Amino acid sequence: MSSMLIIGECMLELRTDSDNRLVKSYAGDTYNSAVYAKRYFPEADIFYLTAVGKDSFSDEMLNVWAEEGVNSSYVQTSEAKQIGIYSISTDEYGERSFSYWREGSAATELMQILDTNKLAEDKFDLVYFSGITLAVYSDEDKQKLIDFIQVLRSNGAKVAFDPNYRPRMWNGNEHAIKWLEKAYACSDIVLPGLEDHEDLLGQNTRDAVQGYVGNFAVTEQVIKCGAEGVYTYDGDNNEFHLPFTPAKQQIDSTAAGDSFAGTYLAARLKGEDIQSAMAAAAGVASIVVQHRGAIVDKKHFSS
Repeated sequence: MSSMLIIGECMLELRTDSDNRLVKSYAGDTYNSAVYAKRYFPEADIFYLTAVGKDSFSDEMLNVWAEEGVNSSYVQTSEAKQIGIYSISTDEYGERSFSYWREGSAATELMQILDTNKLAEDKFDLVYFSGITLAVYSDEDKQKLIDFIQVLRSNGAKVAFDPNYRPRMWNGNEHAIKWLEKAYACSDIVLPGLEDHEDLLGQNTRDAVQGYVGNFAVTEQVIKCGAEGVYTYDGDNNEFHLPFTPAKQQIDSTAAGDSFAGTYLAARLKGEDIQSAMAAAAGVASIVVQHRGAIVDKKHFSS
């Protein structure tokens, strides 16, 4: 059976509905990707690696994962920490803003309580992490994560990485670039947004991004270029393009990139070609932005 290990943090999500009532759910960039990956490729084992607490929200969150078919067998439990919390506000154009209460959450100490030697004995077809995954850890734990991923890669796993750059999570551009390059250096598939590279490196064209990423041993570049669509380059430098098609309406862009990444990686894991994977991912993201919250009810995906 195909398998994917996704590493990151899932949090308690709070948002208001159309009646200004508080709605509770669970989400986080790589967890969102895990859900949409499992929905697209139900036959695959999608494992989520993080740390949770012993609080009631942690228990409820694990139950929600089980309902989505996301495997929590590798999840670690912190004796003293609890899960993080964030709230979402969206403007009239569907663009979102966040407030976080995640400092010192259980997930931030994952690399301190994880027995990486034991987990490294298991085999995965694909491992996925993001810039946010890296950002929540101390620098010492960031390096532990990179080392762990390199071991998984040496054991045969392909590694995928999405920069998902959030400036306030880093101690300046130099700090973020250092870890971006370490992540690129151990990845086979990368999914940068043009905005990520423009903000970090002043690169505002896909050619510039492609050239930069080409300095690393990456075999698949999925460059998200906003209104220009998505451009993907394989290991032979073949170009694949999917033009941007706006959704009928944009209500909430919260998990647009997350759902794209999860679906794209699941499609590739399933054996689909690059062009088909891009189209599938864009189709899912188009549905996601038309509804509120990161995890959209499955009924909206029925034909």
